[in-house]
Amino acid sequence: MTGGKILEPLPLRVVLNLTDPNFQSQAQNLRNQVETAGGTFIEHKDLSPIHFLSKVADYLVDGPVAVVDQGFVTGQAMMDALVKGHWSVSASVVKPSASPTHAARVTHKQIVSAGSSEHKVSAPTHQMLGFIRIASDAKASAAIAQASEYFELPSHKPNVVDLITVALVRAACPVVAIGVTGICERAESVAELTEFQSQVSEQDEQDVRTKRALRADDGFYSTFVLRKLSRKVSMFAVKRSWTPNQITLASLILALVVSGFFATGWWPLMIVGAIGVQVSIIIDCADGEVARFTGVSSQFGAWLDAATDRIKEYALYAGLAFGASHHGLNLWPLAMGLMVLQTVRHMSDYNFHAVQVIRETSVIPISLGEPNDIPAASNGSLLDTSAALNSNSKIRWAKKVIHMPIGERWLVISLGALFNSPAFALWGLLVLGLIGLAYTTTGRILRSKTWQHPKTVSGCDVLERQINPGLGVEWFWADDAHIMTGKFAWMAPALLRLFELGLVFAIARNNPVAYLWIFAIAFHHYDALYRSLAGFEMPKNIKTYGLGFLGRSLIIIMTALGILIPLNVALILGGIGFTALFVGYASRQWMQQIR
Repeated sequence: MTGGKILEPLPLRVVLNLTDPNFQSQAQNLRNQVETAGGTFIEHKDLSPIHFLSKVADYLVDGPVAVVDQGFVTGQAMMDALVKGHWSVSASVVKPSASPTHAARVTHKQIVSAGSSEHKVSAPTHQMLGFIRIASDAKASAAIAQASEYFELPSHKPNVVDLITVALVRAACPVVAIGVTGICERAESVAELTEFQSQVSEQDEQDVRTKRALRADDGFYSTFVLRKLSRKVSMFAVKRSWTPNQITLASLILALVVSGFFATGWWPLMIVGAIGVQVSIIIDCADGEVARFTGVSSQFGAWLDAATDRIKEYALYAGLAFGASHHGLNLWPLAMGLMVLQTVRHMSDYNFHAVQVIRETSVIPISLGEPNDIPAASNGSLLDTSAALNSNSKIRWAKKVIHMPIGERWLVISLGALFNSPAFALWGLLVLGLIGLAYTTTGRILRSKTWQHPKTVSGCDVLERQINPGLGVEWFWADDAHIMTGKFAWMAPALLRLFELGLVFAIARNNPVAYLWIFAIAFHHYDALYRSLAGFEMPKNIKTYGLGFLGRSLIIIMTALGILIPLNVALILGGIGFTALFVGYASRQWMQQIR
């Protein structure tokens, strides 16, 4: 998340129980690193596991606590990220490994099985490195108590840091897997400690910080082109103390100016605009990098980044369509169709991912007395084959291109503008977008068929918060009635958006005025999505005045039939009114809420 507000007060308390005097020098190194990062280092010596866990439980009363193993070795840049970073739940540092030692199984960046010398992990994917950040909540505190009880038997002697992670995971406490950048190891002997410390001393900490600021799992074009350029912009911005939000707004302003260039239909300005599109998205990449580099993050910044992305892209569509009209081309249906397509795709993307994470990272509580975990479930032969193919980098990158992320989409826009062909840009985006939608939807349906989870982990709350039918339909829902618990319920918001926006498109696709109506409603649906993902409900007054998708659809149908005011008048009034409500008022209310 990008922005200007720190979400969690500092300092973070990092606790160590030194049991081997040969690691005293490393304990001092950890103290220096933690304090340099702005944290508080608390060292205990030779405490029994029970007494140490009792201390940890006491510390948790006042806020989150990190417990570190005496053999944990890393550089200052990584320690800065651990101390300054924000995780709303518990989090553990891991690296990819199939080793059974300090093993963990990670799914969707969350630890779903953790091991110790006395607890096995089936199909391990990662190795725990001995740094666990514990959330300050009742569930985590109860897990720490269970870990303490485990040590009451003298025969139980696992590593205490490992057991904390095992206890949290087996108590169904969410534990985020923190990936490493640069040197990050867990020394088991003095010889290993010396070797790892030597490696840390030789690494470029600034390079580690830069790499850690980069976004993971980006698209092909973003990874190999845009991010290489955005790093320079990010470092330039950091040196001048520019905030992520300032960078986000700069990208927005530039994109709106470019849209104006496109709207002229004049080829020289189209060429300038083609370059401007790429500059805008490079700047857009930089805001998140600066946020991660500086540790400055907020929900407001995340919302601002996401909301402006939608405004920028849809403004570019409008600019291309308007510019084409100077040459006698009516591309407004294409522009509107693209806006509908992208809205539907994003609703599908975000909701599937949210539901998938909830379902596939759900953990069935297990007693610490059980040495074995619950084996990982198969995704089915076809999906397992697909996952295996992803190990081939060429296939993995090809899949990313097919998905048509924002970098690829804006590249198509630039190419269309460069060759003075708005039709090429819009048609290209539409065709490639439909191919991407068909590909991803097919895979997600196959994935959904493998889900076997109780309704309590269905993700229905995330979906139902986005549904506002209007016309009093929701009055018939009981407070505890959940209607979106099925395997394919993640498709519901996208299909409802397709219904509403598709209806407007079908009726008024040749009327440029309809573009503003579709934009305002699409923005509203994104707003509902972002609020839901953050755990917020849409305010009742916005729901009421927004009429719900049934109310808005009824207006369109009635005006098209000539029952109310003329359709053109309704589109103008509705477009202006809904823009004021959903873009203006709702954005102001959202900003006040998350601030």
